Amino acid sequence: MKKLLMICSWALLLGGCKSESGPSDPDGDKPVPPPPSAELLQKIEDLNAGLVSLKALAEAVSRSEVRALAEAEGSVLLTFRDGTQITVACDAEAAAAPLVGIAADGDVYYWTLAAEKDTPWLKDAAGAKMPVSGPVPVMGRDDKGFWTVTTDAAATPWQIVNAAGNPIETTGDERVALFRSVTAGDGKVEILLVDGGTLSAAQVNDLSAAGTANCYVVPAPGKYVFNAKVRGNGAGEGVGFEPAISLTDGMTADWLWTDSEGLVSDVAFDKTSGDISLTVGDGRGNALVALMEDGVIVWSWHVWVTDAPQTMTYKNGTVFMDRNLGAVGTTVGGTDAYGMYYQWGRKDPFYGGKKAEASANAFLEAKNGTILNPAYPALGWAFSKSTTTTAGAAANPMTFYNNTVGTGYNWLASPNPKLWGESKTLNDPCPPGYKVPKTDAWEDMSAGRQYIDGVSVWDGANYGMTYTHEGQTAWYPAQGYRNYSSGAIVGLRASTGGSGAYWSVEASSVKSYHLFFRSKLSSGTGSINIELDKERSYGYTVRCCEE
Repeated sequence: MKKLLMICSWALLLGGCKSESGPSDPDGDKPVPPPPSAELLQKIEDLNAGLVSLKALAEAVSRSEVRALAEAEGSVLLTFRDGTQITVACDAEAAAAPLVGIAADGDVYYWTLAAEKDTPWLKDAAGAKMPVSGPVPVMGRDDKGFWTVTTDAAATPWQIVNAAGNPIETTGDERVALFRSVTAGDGKVEILLVDGGTLSAAQVNDLSAAGTANCYVVPAPGKYVFNAKVRGNGAGEGVGFEPAISLTDGMTADWLWTDSEGLVSDVAFDKTSGDISLTVGDGRGNALVALMEDGVIVWSWHVWVTDAPQTMTYKNGTVFMDRNLGAVGTTVGGTDAYGMYYQWGRKDPFYGGKKAEASANAFLEAKNGTILNPAYPALGWAFSKSTTTTAGAAANPMTFYNNTVGTGYNWLASPNPKLWGESKTLNDPCPPGYKVPKTDAWEDMSAGRQYIDGVSVWDGANYGMTYTHEGQTAWYPAQGYRNYSSGAIVGLRASTGGSGAYWSVEASSVKSYHLFFRSKLSSGTGSINIELDKERSYGYTVRCCEE
């Protein structure tokens, strides 16, 4: 990394500096210049701020990776994995100015004065080269109107001179920007300096830059990080968890399962930054990544590798994703449009499949369609005829729970209708910016539980429903569901056409509401209900909408 920091001469006109108490300058008899203008003083201030940024950048790129870039007018905010944030003010039209630079001598970087030939090291009052890790030089203007540099608070300002040994006058016409541009690509960030030199840093893509969540969409191969210090989006009261995750020395991270060979690798936890990092390979699919303490799962995140989902605005203004949560495509009638299944109120996905299952072979599709991390031989898809706590569910994200609770069935021993809510909670399974919808988000799909011609149409040939609004269409596959009593997939491509079941956030005391649809009955009547209530231990699909 450090080899990339070598910077060429900053301004070919500059040669060194001399003390104001030294030999008289050739222009010493010229009239005393007028006081500096406010504009020139601002330029000097900007130049010194740029030198501070230059030092910070030189140090940051040698020890850390860039995790996020945020562009603003004339500047770019760089956020590094170690938490350092630096604003780089860019000027694409800037020309060379009387600047201080940096260059390497062995493995150490020192401040320089730009020169026409050899690198002239900027030295402090004691005559020693100034490492970049030390004080930042301060640029100024003396009472004769010449550029000066100060190497420390106690030093006398020195005039900057050109290659001929003459001091350089401040004209007010200088463009004092140090940085020309910041670009990102191919896993690195390059900061182009005004003189043509560059600073280069490795880049990782921050999945949580737009906010933390339990699911992250990854549209392309590469190196990624996300904030593992927060459960979900960290919001919601009474959901059974503290938002913050207490980090300990014994914590590690790894992938638990994936439905595509080699989809995720190199999963690691960095306690200093609180990040989980991972590499995503080619292909499309889903994976579960977990933070663990002494082998026990503390929290897990769904890595959803798919083309960036598109959105569609429905008649009532709700903005939905174009696909089920976990789906890798939107093909009408295609299994690529199938997503994951979720028990109401749980954040973790249960793998679906292309076939229905009998109770005796529940999760056969998951076992055949996923790859489990061999480093954890106890891992496995399972059904448990029992209830658990929210902590127990988080620690066992691959176990499908169900048992009798009061007058209904639940995976949670003490039913909690707040686990998902109208405002997104930390248990919500959707990616940043999205949430599980309310039932009224689908209100214009049905009239008295009937399909609406030209709006909501059952497609018996392709097993699903098409919703149309203002020329746009959304495909809802009849993906069936996981039965609460066994965890087996049912209602998928049945002789009657199958059924679709999509959770909403709304809940009664013991059940929760969902969108349900299936083929028209033999009588010709429709069968669509936007607020059917069922036990929360069912595994239904989720179609996320914008928050």
